Amino acid sequence: MSNKDVQLAHKWVEEADEILVTASNGFAISEGLNLFANDEKLREVLGDLVDKYHLTSILMAFSYKYPNRLDYWRMAARVAEYYSYNYQPSKYMKQLQKIIADRPYFIWTSNTDHHFVQAGFKNVFEIESNWYKGWNKLDSNANVNLKETLHQIFLKDQAGTLSEKDLPDKNIELNFNQFDKKQIADFREFLANSENKKLLVLELGIGPNNQLIKAPTMELIASDPQSKYITINKGELNISPEIANRSIGFSGSIEDAFEEIISGKSLGTKVIGPKKVKKLSPSELKEQEKMLQKFFPDYMINASFHGTTPMYVTIDDEHPSLLHGVEFGQSWMYSIGDAARVHCFTPDGKYYHVDLGLDKSKDQLHGFYVNPGTLVGIEHLPGPTGFSQLSVNLPMQNNGRIMMPRLTELKLLFPAQKEIIEKLSDDYESEKN
Repeated sequence: MSNKDVQLAHKWVEEADEILVTASNGFAISEGLNLFANDEKLREVLGDLVDKYHLTSILMAFSYKYPNRLDYWRMAARVAEYYSYNYQPSKYMKQLQKIIADRPYFIWTSNTDHHFVQAGFKNVFEIESNWYKGWNKLDSNANVNLKETLHQIFLKDQAGTLSEKDLPDKNIELNFNQFDKKQIADFREFLANSENKKLLVLELGIGPNNQLIKAPTMELIASDPQSKYITINKGELNISPEIANRSIGFSGSIEDAFEEIISGKSLGTKVIGPKKVKKLSPSELKEQEKMLQKFFPDYMINASFHGTTPMYVTIDDEHPSLLHGVEFGQSWMYSIGDAARVHCFTPDGKYYHVDLGLDKSKDQLHGFYVNPGTLVGIEHLPGPTGFSQLSVNLPMQNNGRIMMPRLTELKLLFPAQKEIIEKLSDDYESEKN
């Protein structure tokens, strides 16, 4: 089974007209950079700053509110020096170059290490910028390459001679929420030119719940019947059911998966091959819509995408969506309007909420993935427009059934969220009584 799927993945690569590579933290970890790790390497990179500020990861180091600019730029310079200044293309980059060959390609990554560009790839969209790119707070279009500046800061830091005059202008900052407009324009042009071509998406080390790149990529695949999707992630895979017939998943190391894709021969990696997609009948679709109306205050269906049913949900202060559960996973995305809060109650008794919107300073996300069986209810967060609109993709092969929770048991299981549960279940008259 695995060998057959590996051969098919090799065939898909060979037949592709264009390749879109998407990459996140899992790929960076393969190269030795783990933004979340609290280990000896963290101390090796950041030195005395770890104990001084009780830093537990590189990610925390970049988000920490330092009392002075000197220590912030010390931190940034040490990280950039260790991971990027003397970077040499890894074996994974060389394998990737072999896979892409001479085809048109683009790389879409949330990694901030700048490694793809340093490895010689020209067509790169760094959606969260990189730690060599400084942005001018007075001009959002102006950016400056800080590579040599950070290197000099590092050298003076090590020599004990670093002072304020060695730092960048006070208006220059490392802003990982800032987009490079040229990269965006080039990426859009690539996607526009991929229409009516055999596009292959090769996803590298993107976790199942990472929605910054993964969710819109799967929607792209769903909208293009000629496209194919290969995902590599060590551990849990997430492939939307609506694109399962054009997807292959490698649950193993990137190095082994690359070797298998290049050679077409299995090395023992666990592989999930394509699966048939079952479409709902007209009567099933009608029943699905009938049930959806009970749970969502205002919604519309857009059936323009191949193999999926995108649903747009609009809510306001007086009309939150009611608590409901589904048998399949869902990717919820912010669309327009104010932010919205999605309350989630998991099958194993855990509660959490996610705010969907565009303001990262308030920890709002553009999208996230809900695991099967999770109960979801959504409310509008007050804002200037007076409403929130979200979108979610409904797999065509689902049976349209929505699960209504038993409120008495739910409140016993989640006593701290009793008020939320009652607010998001006002229509369950029989349960309330």
